[in-house]
Amino acid sequence: MTETATTPISRLRVPSAEELTPRAQRLFEATEKTAGHVPNWLRAFALGGADTDRLNAYLFPLLEGKDGRSSQLTLRERELIGTIVSVENRCPYCHTLHIDGLARELGDYHLATRIGLSHREVQELSERERALADLTVLITHTPREVTDGHLAGLRELGLDDASIFEAVQLASIINATNRITLALGVLPDREIFQAQNDALG
Repeated sequence: MTETATTPISRLRVPSAEELTPRAQRLFEATEKTAGHVPNWLRAFALGGADTDRLNAYLFPLLEGKDGRSSQLTLRERELIGTIVSVENRCPYCHTLHIDGLARELGDYHLATRIGLSHREVQELSERERALADLTVLITHTPREVTDGHLAGLRELGLDDASIFEAVQLASIINATNRITLALGVLPDREIFQAQNDALG
C-alpha cells in the first residue's frame, strides 16, 4: 500500500492542535522550529495529555543530557543506547528515529546504520560504548542478569554511579516508549528518510 496524506500515523486518534496541553503546545512549537517538523510519535503520544507531559519531562533530559547535572554520559552514548534498545525490540519507528539521531551525533549515516543492523559487528565502537550496548541489551531482555560485574566494568571505563544510573534509566524508558510506539503502530516520519537521502547526496 502506498503511503498517502491520509495514511494514519497511529492506531488511535491523534489530538488536534486545540486539544494539546500548554506544555505540549510549547514542545511542538520548539520542535518545529529546531527540527522543521513535529515527529509522529510526539503527535501520537499527545493523546495522553498531562500523563505524556510527565513522560516527556522524564525522557528528554535523559536523552538530551540537559537537566543541568554533571554527567559523564555523552550524547553519542545516549543515542547509542536508544538505537540498541529500538533494534532489540524491533520497533520500526524508534529504530528509524534513533539511527537518525545517532547518525547526527556521529556525523556518519553509514556507521549509524551499521550499528542499527548489528552493533556486535561494529569494530569502531569504543570499549565503553560496547559495555553500554551490552548492558542495554540485558536491560531490554533479561534485566535480572545485570550483575555487580557489569556495573563495576562501567566504573572502570570512566563512568561514575550517577552516570551509570542515567544509562539504566535511559535504556528502561526507551523500552517503555518502544512498547507504546509498537502498540500504537506509529508511522515513521517521511522527513527522517528525506534527511537521510540529503545526507547521502
